[in-house]
Amino acid sequence: MIDVLVIGGGPAGSATARRLAQLGHTVRLVERSSFPRPHVGESLSPGVWVHFATLGVLDRVARAGFRLSFETLLRWHGQTERIVSERPSLIVDRARFDALMLDAARDAGVDVRHASASSAEARFVVDASGRAGFTRLARRQTAPRLIAWHARWPDARRETLVERLDDAWLWGTSLPDGTFSAMKFGGDAAPMLEALRRSQLFAWLRDPIEPPRAAEATPYVCDAPIDARSAAVGEAAFAIDPISASGVQAALASGIAAAIAINTILRRPENTAAAIAFYTAHVARASSRHAAWSAESHGAKSPRRPAGPAPPIDHDALLAANAATVTVPLARGDFIELASAIRTPSGDDVAFLGDTALVPLVASLPSPAPVHRILDQWSQSMPRERAAAVLAWLVEQGAVRISA
Repeated sequence: MIDVLVIGGGPAGSATARRLAQLGHTVRLVERSSFPRPHVGESLSPGVWVHFATLGVLDRVARAGFRLSFETLLRWHGQTERIVSERPSLIVDRARFDALMLDAARDAGVDVRHASASSAEARFVVDASGRAGFTRLARRQTAPRLIAWHARWPDARRETLVERLDDAWLWGTSLPDGTFSAMKFGGDAAPMLEALRRSQLFAWLRDPIEPPRAAEATPYVCDAPIDARSAAVGEAAFAIDPISASGVQAALASGIAAAIAINTILRRPENTAAAIAFYTAHVARASSRHAAWSAESHGAKSPRRPAGPAPPIDHDALLAANAATVTVPLARGDFIELASAIRTPSGDDVAFLGDTALVPLVASLPSPAPVHRILDQWSQSMPRERAAAVLAWLVEQGAVRISA
């Protein structure tokens, strides 16, 4: 009997399998398609880089020759602007990227097989089969129905484009092979080419390589994505609005979080309830945040973008604690355990910032107190530079507020 059977070899399945193999488990991954396989979702948000580092695939991705994208030409509610990002998005050929991730799982010791040639008894089963949902878990729709159209055009080297129309929005970018990939998202099945003709940024597109294809893209979430014997990851667990371009990032994050929960269930069964609660909360939080972000973006004058770095804090400013202390299941190393954490105003539960325990620091705050006094106190147990960085992070997260 193997430890874990993963069904599906997309980014979420490959990430889950590779991480569990790195943790010493025997893992078999079953994929019905032959790789490389075509797939949409070529723009990966900047948040993927930290997950590549966790999985140990940064060098593989760097060597693959994918395109970095720092600029986007955006037209939203009739206004056009050029957005320059400090952190690049990654524009990939999804067929090559998914194959790269599957190869990384195989190189970590995962037994990769085609579905028609494999069966296995396993202590734990992971559903990474995407929207198809091998385990058929109940899903709750989190936004109105969304249809995605996709097509590619030859020899069209252009920057990333995003445009909002009255009844839909459009996205497009040049792929590493020089073709141009474009998508149309809307609540109905209105033809894509007609929408392109009505646009300002995409009207130059004429005859695609193949006719546009439509696919379901409605966001949803599984409220119970894990139990003591099985878990769902990626789009088998939840799907988000494509406006964030964070689908792959969310899939990788869910695979990494699930791997820690599964490792706990298999090796520390006394903490099974905590592991289940941890991963269930991860999926719920990811789904709800993206739903709120997407709703705000659709209604805003332009899609919401991450804020820049917070300005320096005046050393004479008075600060006060603004976070509750809770006991919650958290990842500590490669396991889930119950720990005391601070709960920020945004709902994040955080026990450590690096190796620094946050609860004692926040509890020790003389309230209100000037910044220099807090740093003097905290510098007794850590370098002052580290104390200043922790305090700045707490203020940025709203866990410590500037007192009037």
